[in-house]
Amino acid sequence: MKIETKKRLTFLIILNLLSTLTYVFIFNLAKTQIKLFLGIFILMWCPAVAAFSTKLIYEHNLRGLGWGLANLYWYLLSYLLPALSGLLAYSFIWITGLGRINPEYQFNLLNFAVFGIIMHIAFAAGEEIGWRGFLVPNLFKVMGFTRTCFLSGIIWSIWHFPLVIHGKYLSNTPVAISILQLTAVLLAMSFIINWIRLKSGSVWTAVLLHASHNLYMQNLFDPATTLMSPLAKYFSGENGIVLILIYGLLGFIFWKKRAALYQDKTLK
Repeated sequence: MKIETKKRLTFLIILNLLSTLTYVFIFNLAKTQIKLFLGIFILMWCPAVAAFSTKLIYEHNLRGLGWGLANLYWYLLSYLLPALSGLLAYSFIWITGLGRINPEYQFNLLNFAVFGIIMHIAFAAGEEIGWRGFLVPNLFKVMGFTRTCFLSGIIWSIWHFPLVIHGKYLSNTPVAISILQLTAVLLAMSFIINWIRLKSGSVWTAVLLHASHNLYMQNLFDPATTLMSPLAKYFSGENGIVLILIYGLLGFIFWKKRAALYQDKTLK
């Protein structure tokens, strides 16, 4: 077995072990919101710990995870893409009457712009160091862009399934539909976030994009919207049909630009 294959398997085994233990805590012991919050934070750092462990086992260092900083352009792109995608998706929801702006929603700029993004970066970093810091570059070396996006997207989706099945995440629709739509949106998102991470050379672009998605969907557009139809819940939200289509289109655009990734010798 090749060393790179061993690294991937080791990463997945450690990730599965850590995530299982954390899921046991979340589903059986996290009886308060604070414990649930802590459990989710620990869970989102399982991919990073798995990546750290794998790197230390085989390479005895933590280099090569994309720690370097990218040009400002990449951070602006990473931050704005989810924000504008969410705005477009919810503009459709509001215009079509599937939902309306919630009059009880109170926007706090300081909490949103400062504390909100800091919190989501702290959470998203744990996932992205594992997914886009370790797994995606490792897969890209042997699979190329397309298969890397599909495989990493499927792994990313399956990792979330227990939260959905136990009603801790995306619980407003039937479990089977939630899982299907979650898989679709994460697959589409994988083509976007993987391309930006690989092209920029920095895992921090992926962290910011992930954090921006969670921030705008969970802290702005979702709570600022009152759904007006029983069908609206299938179209709105971070796994809604509208956002799936928007991310799907963006993912296709980035997929068409995949040749640019092979021009960078550092990624081959």
